[in-house]
Amino acid sequence: MRVKTLLTSWNAIFLAALAVLFLLVVYPMSTVFKASLLDAAGSNFTLENYTTVFTTPFYRNCLVNSLFVSAAATFFSVLIGVPFAFFTTRFKLPFADLLRTLGTLPLILPTFIGAEAWLLMLGRSGFVTRFIEDMGVRLPSVMGRHGIVLVFTLQFFPFVFLMVSAAINSVDRSLEESARNLGATPFRVFRTVTLPVVTPSIAAGGLIVFCMSIENFGVPTIIGGNVKVLAEQAYSEFISEMGGNPGMAGSLSSVLVAITLVLTVLQKFWVERKSYAMSALRPPEILGLPPVATWAAFGYCALVVFLALAPFLVVLVAAVTKTSGPVMYYGQFSLQNLKAAIAVAPRPIVNSFFLSTTATLTGMVFGMLVSYLIVRKRGFSAYALDLAMMLPLVIAGSVMGIALAATYNSGPFPLTGTWMILALAYFIRKTPFSVKTTSALLQQIDASVEEASINLGVPPLRSFLKVVMPAMLPGILAGGIIMWVTILAELSSTIVLYYGPWSTMTVQIFQYIGSGDFGPASAYGALLIVSVLLPLFLLNKIFGKGLAPSL
Repeated sequence: MRVKTLLTSWNAIFLAALAVLFLLVVYPMSTVFKASLLDAAGSNFTLENYTTVFTTPFYRNCLVNSLFVSAAATFFSVLIGVPFAFFTTRFKLPFADLLRTLGTLPLILPTFIGAEAWLLMLGRSGFVTRFIEDMGVRLPSVMGRHGIVLVFTLQFFPFVFLMVSAAINSVDRSLEESARNLGATPFRVFRTVTLPVVTPSIAAGGLIVFCMSIENFGVPTIIGGNVKVLAEQAYSEFISEMGGNPGMAGSLSSVLVAITLVLTVLQKFWVERKSYAMSALRPPEILGLPPVATWAAFGYCALVVFLALAPFLVVLVAAVTKTSGPVMYYGQFSLQNLKAAIAVAPRPIVNSFFLSTTATLTGMVFGMLVSYLIVRKRGFSAYALDLAMMLPLVIAGSVMGIALAATYNSGPFPLTGTWMILALAYFIRKTPFSVKTTSALLQQIDASVEEASINLGVPPLRSFLKVVMPAMLPGILAGGIIMWVTILAELSSTIVLYYGPWSTMTVQIFQYIGSGDFGPASAYGALLIVSVLLPLFLLNKIFGKGLAPSL
């Protein structure tokens, strides 16, 4: 009888979830870590690989470059995102809703396409560079550290903006009013009341920006020039050592994961000490500003949105522009590149849609079940499962790809070189989005409805399918759309795992940019941008919410 109790449907699902995380995250990462501790022959324990990373000037420079561009992008993202959040959340600005919506779009638009666009604008032969040089002013090339930081900042600042906006809305108005009634100046109210509440959110947003920057593979490769970073070099070491010693790739990957894990733990410890409980019974008042200040704030926000989204408009224009290799004949309209992408070489488009759909459907089902376990079952096991589901978010895509490729390259189920390993990588990396959105909605559904069904004799699993799941559907679909669009834009793990016939749009764009063929790259980029924006438009129309609520 006890065995039957333990083997309930939900216990089986819980064990299956742990098995999935073990097979796709823990075991592959342990393989990478183990490889980093073996010599070139792969038989003896050694720390030589780590010694090489920290003592060889080239690898040390890769580490310094990674830390520098990530820290700089985090600093500038906070510098931009915090005022953007305050201006669009606390003050009455023209078109504030539109600014907030447009301000979230850079999150799901591919970063490497942004890097391509900045090359088209500010590269050595960019049209903005040529225009400025015709006026007698010589601009420095966008290639290098500053270019990487520029792209990261403009595409990741929405993480800070969204986090801070949510924190601002949680401030109880009565606290600020009490401070003002006691004679505090507006600046002192902001410094002593508002800022302490939003500081943990600033730290959380900054941590996400740092982790997203340090794990990014495409932007440094495209726009970094001679600047090499850990994620890029780990991929290079893995490719060069296929069939040989993967020790250096493993050690670089392990250092990358260690950095993000340590920062995540430190941020969590600090936030738990600094967090403030808020009832938010009286949300903060949306204040008016003098006309000059209103238009200054609006101009700032509009400029930030324009700079963040302009690169993607450039790619859309380049897709219908006559090209010859790296030369773009702006003003000369042509559909040649789009026709070539759609009619001549449609396989990458089909591959992208097939893999994204397969991984998304699997992730929606898995995320729905895991969300229920986390929210309804509670206890230590549910808490541990919740933390474990977030692990894929702190592991770089290239590192995850290396881990899966190295683990499932042989054995009873060799998956490397097949479409399945791509689908599995997408599934495990993006399912946390589904879990997050579905859990948030499930917490708003009263458990008494489900309990009433069970009390009437309906089994728990059937009650879930008949009662709870229909109510969760908006969250499930929202999470699925976010999964689908982010998988379409995935490059880091794809470039490691894809094989010949399973090239995707992101791989094609990356390869075309590398060879200087900006026309075909822009064509695939335009198709990718449209494929990403259309589902988000439908999400907003059907459910009345955009990307921000889902995140």
